[in-house]
Amino acid sequence: MIKAQQWIVRIAGLIAILIGMSFWAGPGIAPVSVHMAAGALVALALAWLAITAAINRVRVPVAAVALVWAIATVAVGTVQDWWVGAGSHVLIEVVHFVLGVGAIGLAEMLAAALNRKSVAAA
Repeated sequence: MIKAQQWIVRIAGLIAILIGMSFWAGPGIAPVSVHMAAGALVALALAWLAITAAINRVRVPVAAVALVWAIATVAVGTVQDWWVGAGSHVLIEVVHFVLGVGAIGLAEMLAAALNRKSVAAA
């Protein structure tokens, strides 16, 4: 199941990044709702990996950070339009991008640690 979550993060993350970057270049290659759905998948998979890691006592501090990171990524993405209207357009886009890429990295880190533990236990 860990590998499945890892691949969900990889594929959904790539889709979210490509669509998000297309918004920077112009009207975008897909609706915002597709970008948001892909981002939500990344955040949910990251949260699932974080909870799994915490339950299995694998990199618990990283798991705690990852859970907060997943929530922050969704929160910033959700209120991004409101902040953009306040005049912080580029800053918010960069923060959201960094949160998204960081979410992918944290998911990879937790998945690798969980995979190592399952191999060691076998």
